Amino acid sequence: MADDDQTAPWDDSTDVFVRDMESEINDKYKVSLRELLSDPRKYQDLVGVSDIVEKIRNDVESYFTDLLGGLQTEEEEFTRQLEVIDALHTQIGQAISSKAGIGRVPFVKPASMDVGDQAVETIYLDNYDGQADMLVTKLINGANYILDLSSSYRKYAIGNWFFSGSKNCLLSVQMPDSRILMVENSMDTIMAALDNATEFFTTG
Repeated sequence: MADDDQTAPWDDSTDVFVRDMESEINDKYKVSLRELLSDPRKYQDLVGVSDIVEKIRNDVESYFTDLLGGLQTEEEEFTRQLEVIDALHTQIGQAISSKAGIGRVPFVKPASMDVGDQAVETIYLDNYDGQADMLVTKLINGANYILDLSSSYRKYAIGNWFFSGSKNCLLSVQMPDSRILMVENSMDTIMAALDNATEFFTTG
């Protein structure tokens, strides 16, 4: 959390962008971006607040579009990394499906999942070699069932598989350490907060 706002619902990386935009937003609209994102109730009596939030949203979109536009080299590398991750998802998913079928271990893709207070060990893979194949085999042999929790990022599949047994384990494909990912995650966080503010002023 940011040092100057311990209740801010975002991480330190996102706070860097909030601070970078704060002054300009405040000068243009006399609204604190930080306060608007964290507690829109402070502006519920502001005349024309819905229109102001929409203008701020457009400014935030432009800010991130310009920022990402200057990261073409990073974007190309990130795309290459996502292609590798997508291929790894396919490779591991096929191995799990095949081995689970042979071992008659249920393997399903659930609509949702809640492990409650159960402890879950997470293992990250960035390749699938002989040792990783042995690990998958061992996890399957000790599992009561397997859940495919894989998701997607852009058009690429991100592998996540849950093995339920005497010791619950989540096997995940390691996401790349990319500035693009950090920027996009922060953008999504800020835009979601602006969406919440818009909904509050519309329905409040």
